[in-house]
Amino acid sequence: MGVYSGYPTYLGVQFQNDALRFGVGLSSFGFAGDAALILQKSPLQTGGLPASWYYGAGLGAGIYWGGGFIVYPHGLAGVELRLPDPAINPYLEVQLGVSLLNFAVPLPHFAGRLGVILR
Repeated sequence: MGVYSGYPTYLGVQFQNDALRFGVGLSSFGFAGDAALILQKSPLQTGGLPASWYYGAGLGAGIYWGGGFIVYPHGLAGVELRLPDPAINPYLEVQLGVSLLNFAVPLPHFAGRLGVILR
């Protein structure tokens, strides 16, 4: 379990099991949710705290307050720290893909996320 904030989802909760992550939250336009698959995770040489970088693929969707919807397939990459006490993993992630507004208008999709995974 964890929490995150960013764009387009300003405040969300997530569940992660190994390489599969699901999130849902409030966004600038309504409600949004996504599923992501972490394809690769590798350790970083930091000299201090254990850290890793990762990349993967995801699919997000949102419903607008006034009607309409958006779907956004995307790639993702991020950095995650593993703190020993408290047992949490803060992370920073960027996403790049395509937004499909009502399946009609393709637009570039840029997003970011700052979160904490509770272990």
